[in-house]
Amino acid sequence: MTDHLPLTYEVTTSARLNELAAATAQVMLHPDEVKPLDIEVAGSCPACHGVTVHLEPVEFVRAVNPGGELDIEVICACAFPHENTPSGGTGCGRSWRLIVEWDGE
Repeated sequence: MTDHLPLTYEVTTSARLNELAAATAQVMLHPDEVKPLDIEVAGSCPACHGVTVHLEPVEFVRAVNPGGELDIEVICACAFPHENTPSGGTGCGRSWRLIVEWDGE
């Protein structure tokens, strides 16, 4: 269960949201950590605390180094209602960035 905060919808980000998400996000590489096709980021929104899941595709560029790094913007997509959310939208509007790295071997 989550202690959701009923924040008013606002499109914003901050270094603090990045720090909080980096400490709590659950990151999974699919189908594996050697050659991921997509990255799943799950956990609580660092602003409203609603559970959110984000799927980011990985685009491969053939290079000598098989490892990789991707800077991902995650936008809250929790299922909780937030005042002033645009029609058809979800979440509180806050976003944060995570850098995901993998070795490739």
